[in-house]
Amino acid sequence: MSNWPQLAKSQETDLFNLIEKLVLIETPTSDKAANDHIASLAADLLKDLGAEVEIHPESTYGDHVTGDWPASESTKSHALIVGHLDTVWPFGTLERMGYTEKDGRLYGPGVLDMKAGIATTIIGLRTLQQNNLWPIRPIKVLFNTDEEAGSPSSRPLVEKCAKGAEYALIMEPGQAGAGALKTQRKGLGEFRVSITGKASHAGAFPERGASAINELALRIIECQALNDWPSGITVNTGLISGGSARNTIPASAEASIDVRVRTTNQAEVIESQIRSMKPEIEGTSIKISGGFHRPPMERTSALAELAEKLIGWSNEFGFELTEESTGGGSDANLTAAMGVPSADGLGSKGLNPHAEGENIEISEQINRLALFMKAINSL
Repeated sequence: MSNWPQLAKSQETDLFNLIEKLVLIETPTSDKAANDHIASLAADLLKDLGAEVEIHPESTYGDHVTGDWPASESTKSHALIVGHLDTVWPFGTLERMGYTEKDGRLYGPGVLDMKAGIATTIIGLRTLQQNNLWPIRPIKVLFNTDEEAGSPSSRPLVEKCAKGAEYALIMEPGQAGAGALKTQRKGLGEFRVSITGKASHAGAFPERGASAINELALRIIECQALNDWPSGITVNTGLISGGSARNTIPASAEASIDVRVRTTNQAEVIESQIRSMKPEIEGTSIKISGGFHRPPMERTSALAELAEKLIGWSNEFGFELTEESTGGGSDANLTAAMGVPSADGLGSKGLNPHAEGENIEISEQINRLALFMKAINSL
């Protein structure tokens, strides 16, 4: 029986060297060249591990990378590991924020979300190979470059990779300060409400106009009434625009609506309510675009069973792992919606994702490496 924490500890230097290397490559989602660069590096790392590597070209976002280790003598379903190479941080953040160690933590843009999870995947798989602990089942790794934008280009690839998988490990950071597994995520929708009215002079001929802004205000109030916080439904008007001049009845206006729900049924009901909105002001018309781009990740019995195993192993290793729900989305929403038991938040533990002072706990990263290797070896 392997001593997983001890094995993980033996890889400490290589693990943190790779984390540093990845963090020092700035990869804002919007920069294709930067993400192509890190995708090429990730592809080389997977090739070094003997994977059948494919780079999936993209025109807008960075290229995505998959690595496969087929097991010709096994009839078992494959294990899927998913991570993203892009971050929310713009170029120049690294120079300002730096990559530093302080009080048992490593600080840097993207270190928590989620360069540490990428490094843990690579080092974990390499360590399993070197110690003859590779599992019998096939393994598939997917690293995408647009997760922070909602995976618009990689969603079909995520779903393709998830099809038929036995389980999925999503190497995102754990939830909040506790670093908990995320066993329930809300579905995410973004709708755009566009109003067309009729322009006219606001002082001389107001009666000839039809205010798109006034109509939009009524529709915003209608959207806000859909909020049901106790049931987990949140509807937020985050951006609005409209009009052309102070003294002109506005002929156009629009708003972006963020919607989050716990269940697929809630998503269907809310979307139907938004799309059925009708204008009240004569002379105006309404157009609804957008929709749900991440389905809800519901806590099924299979997902709960997977989380229970991981939590049990963490207890054996001497560190605490819990589970929580969150309103944020990830690629776990996509894999879980494919019916694949998905463990999300295994990658790291730290504070301040997407915010100043983003960091990981150094000692906890060794624990995460141990748990990742145990999961791949034993599930």
